[in-house]
Amino acid sequence: MSHAATIQTQHLQRNAVVYVRQSTAKQLLLHQESTRRQYQLAERAAALGWPQPRIVVIDDDLGQSGTSSTQRLGFQRLVTAITLGEVGLVLVTEVSRLSRLNSDWHRVLELCAVFGTLIADDEGVYDPQDPGDRLVLGLKGTLFAAELHILRARMRQGLLHKAQRGALVLRLPVGYRRIHDGSVVLDPDEQVRQTLQTIFDQFARLKNARAVQRYFQMDQLLMPRYVQAGLDYGRVVWVRPTYQMLQQVLTSPVYAGIFVYGRRIQQTTPGDPPQTMLHRLPQDKWEIVVPGVYPAYISEEQYYANRETLRCNLFNFAQRRPGAPREGPALLQGLLLCGRCGRRMTISYGSDYAAYLCRRDKATYDAPQCQSFPRAYLDDAIRDRFLAAIQPAELETLLGALDALEQDRQQADRQWQLRRERARYAVRLAERQYDACDPENRLVARELEKRWNDALSAYETLEREYAAACRTTLVPLNAAEQQAIRQLAADLPALWDAPTTTAADRKRLLRLVLQEVTVLVHPGPPRHADLTLRWSGGQTTTATVTCRTPGWHCRTSEAVLDRLRALAPTLPDHQIAARLNGDQVSTATGKRWTAKRVRSMRIEHGIASGCPVDPTGSPCRGDGLVSVRRAAHLLQISPALIHVWIDHGVLAGDQRVVGSYRWVRLTEDDRLRLQGQICCTQFPSVRDVARQRGYAGEAVWDLVRAGEYVPYRRRAGEQWEWRLQRRQPGVEG
Repeated sequence: MSHAATIQTQHLQRNAVVYVRQSTAKQLLLHQESTRRQYQLAERAAALGWPQPRIVVIDDDLGQSGTSSTQRLGFQRLVTAITLGEVGLVLVTEVSRLSRLNSDWHRVLELCAVFGTLIADDEGVYDPQDPGDRLVLGLKGTLFAAELHILRARMRQGLLHKAQRGALVLRLPVGYRRIHDGSVVLDPDEQVRQTLQTIFDQFARLKNARAVQRYFQMDQLLMPRYVQAGLDYGRVVWVRPTYQMLQQVLTSPVYAGIFVYGRRIQQTTPGDPPQTMLHRLPQDKWEIVVPGVYPAYISEEQYYANRETLRCNLFNFAQRRPGAPREGPALLQGLLLCGRCGRRMTISYGSDYAAYLCRRDKATYDAPQCQSFPRAYLDDAIRDRFLAAIQPAELETLLGALDALEQDRQQADRQWQLRRERARYAVRLAERQYDACDPENRLVARELEKRWNDALSAYETLEREYAAACRTTLVPLNAAEQQAIRQLAADLPALWDAPTTTAADRKRLLRLVLQEVTVLVHPGPPRHADLTLRWSGGQTTTATVTCRTPGWHCRTSEAVLDRLRALAPTLPDHQIAARLNGDQVSTATGKRWTAKRVRSMRIEHGIASGCPVDPTGSPCRGDGLVSVRRAAHLLQISPALIHVWIDHGVLAGDQRVVGSYRWVRLTEDDRLRLQGQICCTQFPSVRDVARQRGYAGEAVWDLVRAGEYVPYRRRAGEQWEWRLQRRQPGVEG
């Protein structure tokens, strides 16, 4: 190929761009000859006729892979310059330097063909506008892209072959160290090993990662972590444990000595730019599993049992996971199955009623609720059967409780001793560093002295905390406390019902022997449920639980009911309640009577009321009172005026509570004096009474409300006026 025929004047009038790229930072250090060759392309551009000012070197992509252009700023600069028509020649040692991705490479070819830009490599100069040259460049780009695929496949096969032997070097979790020959050993730090062993022991006992976290917080225990970057890489730091840290320890197969490769899969989410994320695979889809590679903290059986426990602690309807024991009082939370549809039943905590419900269809499809049953009856029945089942194991329960308490105390004390030993070492180390320093060199001595003081202060604080713990949590059980535990263990119902036994503790005990309970509810009467209990050993037992008649514990006596029957025709419910409370008569449960309770009792026993609260059914009551609307009709006035007269004491009324319906006492005498049919001119007016007694007008109406005066209404011309008759002492209105 003739360079003179390819390179034209218009090319020389534009820039010659030398594009330099190395894939990784490691290549920059170890393969410097390749980088040097790429920089020397500037001399070749000068030999082809470009003046030095028009030779541009783009080396922004050193350490960037050619598999993508998203992060390559230098490549983006080059494409922009080509698009602006500023580039006459692009020089690379080989086309793979520009890109190993076919889409990026063919985009560069299209742009160079449109804007008349030449491409040069070690083998020649190519014109993308020429079909032959374009074909050659396209084949080269395809070959280099395929070469990358072949290299990756070859390296991955070597990696997988090494992983299948368990020899692949992966990052180790806390508790392990890799020595100079590549083998893995347990961390030589005893406190690190002891802390990890405490995590596994407590999880085996508590069956809950959150409970293990609370145990660490209660005893002020810390958890080790490795520094993953920086100058302190690999150093152990001690921090408060989070739930995620404990879960990583419990789910890592390394602690069981198992080498695992392929626990996560890389997935790309479309977007601009696309996002790549790692997702965990289920245990049965792990790519390579090699047991016995690392020294183990726990056995493989215990590891898989821990994973299963963590999965069961995740409540899930579809996979029938019971969930972890929680603080709610429902004993069968997560264990109860519906005998009709097979789904797991949930608990509903109401103010007066708590029940187990199967409401999955209702929540999902708005279908009728499958079935429900009161919680108290099921919990009591399961409690009795649980205590009966473990009765033969009382002695083992006693010994296990004592051993567990002593083991927890010894583990906590051992952790404190290791922390104290570490703090003493920090003090001695700071002291040796200070002693090794020249006292005259105050620039260094001041800092070392400060470190020594800080170490001493931290040690003294730790000693105070340890002394406080020795007086509380670390005190061994004395003879009296051991005897108390023996008595509790001998009386399992008392231990079960003890105030110090939490609901989560009861559920945890129950799940040791009971796997699940299936309930089938029959409406009755009487309402009852058939239970099928599946125990941990595989044995199945059945039981039947019957609901008592509603209100069995609070039946009202016949004497009170007879009194209600006698009072209901002539008194409203709130007056009946006041009458009963005044006579020191309480409900069957010892509560005070209210209008609501009286009404409920009447409805329950079919006792009709002659004095209803709502006048819509009847405008008249058995005690002679009428509704406001009825009184207004009889007096030929508005209902609003009736309310005003009641407030001023003109009429007597009855009202259960503020805002409820009002009832009015309207006799024939009341109707005559309010319609002006009684001669009352001899009685003084409101103004006369106010003048005689020196009162204001509103104060006179207070006397009317108090019953001192009886108001009469008379017509005065076109208007009405009030006349007041003084009530005789001892005469009721």
